[in-house]
Amino acid sequence: MIRENIRVVNSTGLHARPAAILMKTIKKHEASVTLINNGKETVIKGMMGLLGAGVKGHSNIEIICEGSDENNLMSEIRDLFSKGFGEKE
Repeated sequence: MIRENIRVVNSTGLHARPAAILMKTIKKHEASVTLINNGKETVIKGMMGLLGAGVKGHSNIEIICEGSDENNLMSEIRDLFSKGFGEKE
């Protein structure tokens, strides 16, 4: 299991488009993902759970990856967030 604090750099947070990109990335891997936002833990199993986590722009969240390919998954998630899911500011 690995944990990492991640900064949400895009101003709109995890709305539908970034959430869809993140879900596509998660589904490529076997590791599970838990997102912690404002103290609320959400095990990410689908789009509704991810959108329901209420991740706002310019906030800090914690991601937990657990499974055989957790390091690769965390690396991809970190990269998506650092690039703001390709959204121009």
